[in-house]
Amino acid sequence: MQRTKKDKIKNELAAMAAHKTWKHTKQELGHTVVETPFTVRAKELLDLYNGLQLGGLSVDERLDILLHVKWSVKEFECALTREIVELIDREADLLNRGRKDKSLDGLRQRMSNLFLQFCETPEFNPEAINHQRVPLEFTTRPLVKLDATKR
Repeated sequence: MQRTKKDKIKNELAAMAAHKTWKHTKQELGHTVVETPFTVRAKELLDLYNGLQLGGLSVDERLDILLHVKWSVKEFECALTREIVELIDREADLLNRGRKDKSLDGLRQRMSNLFLQFCETPEFNPEAINHQRVPLEFTTRPLVKLDATKR
């Protein structure tokens, strides 16, 4: 069951990142394939999510992935993004102290779950609005409320 859940998540994220394709009415023209800014953003988030899922990386490779995720998440200011950044900083600190990968499994799972929530949120990934099962007005998302910008 665990494998099918991971497959569903990856398929959903891949569907968000997929190109938009239209068939022409004239058969000889074929298809039009378009990458929108929303699908490009979804592809970036898919790549970051897949990077977080990778195992067997060196400390420098893992820190590089964490840094890219942190940059992507820090574009927004809310409770969810602050928690992800806090977990990234915690893992980076533990990696620099030489902790074993096995002791970081729980932290990494929590970070992956929060980043998945980030990827599935339309405020951060506009393409996700087309893949929502429940309309946004019927969902409660307390961690996603964006903070007011300070001037």
